[in-house]
Amino acid sequence: MTQSDTTSDYDRARARVEKKHKSRSMREHQAAATTAGILYITGTVAGVLSKVVFIAPVRDAGDPFAAGAQHSGAVVTGALLVLVMGLSLAFVPVVLFPVLRRVDEVLAIGYLIIRGAVETAIYVMAAISWLLLLPLGAAMSAGPGTASPAGVRLGSLLVDAVDVGAVMALVFCLGGVMFYLLLYRSRIVPRWIVLWGLVAIPFYVAAYVLAMYGVLGTDSTAQSLLVIPLAVQEMVLAVWMIARGFRPAAVSTTSELRVTPQASS
Repeated sequence: MTQSDTTSDYDRARARVEKKHKSRSMREHQAAATTAGILYITGTVAGVLSKVVFIAPVRDAGDPFAAGAQHSGAVVTGALLVLVMGLSLAFVPVVLFPVLRRVDEVLAIGYLIIRGAVETAIYVMAAISWLLLLPLGAAMSAGPGTASPAGVRLGSLLVDAVDVGAVMALVFCLGGVMFYLLLYRSRIVPRWIVLWGLVAIPFYVAAYVLAMYGVLGTDSTAQSLLVIPLAVQEMVLAVWMIARGFRPAAVSTTSELRVTPQASS
């Protein structure tokens, strides 16, 4: 066997391995993109429904504890929807980690911790806060009464903790910045979608920080206008991931191939 034959066999073997690796990588990327997109949409829908089911009948009531007791089913359903939202969004970085770590492992781990752990803990606390309306409402009824100033104040804090919402927004946006930086560097989605998210994040932060300082009302028209750009961007990103997937060729995913040519005989 000549040296040229050996080299030719090596090139063919390398080409087969690269083709197989590329095909597997494309399938993995498509599966990760589709799953992440579905999780994004599931989390967003659950979050919107939690406000419709729970916030509407309870938060605007003059006596939150009494409203919670009257709509106990809505309270429990709203809390469960918050958990669905939190867990759905928490699994997005878990699903995308194998893809994003190839871009920047440190940044991908940071994204995983912030969005997968810290943000989820805040959602769990919010769900627990809503569920506490029921036992604490019963306790207040046996004491000073749910309509007392202390009862109304405590109930309002459990239903609508503005400071907690601001903390959640800050954590959410910190994770978002990490995510979009990874997407921007990898080019696995169009950069115009990524830049849209990066531009919208400061407005999202401002919406909750200004509400915390009392400049804007919670769920007011002004706050909604500041939140909408990022909310729409996330849905566009989710639909893109489901419909188009990622661009595997733009990610440095090809591992070093160690196909050693045999010695000539």
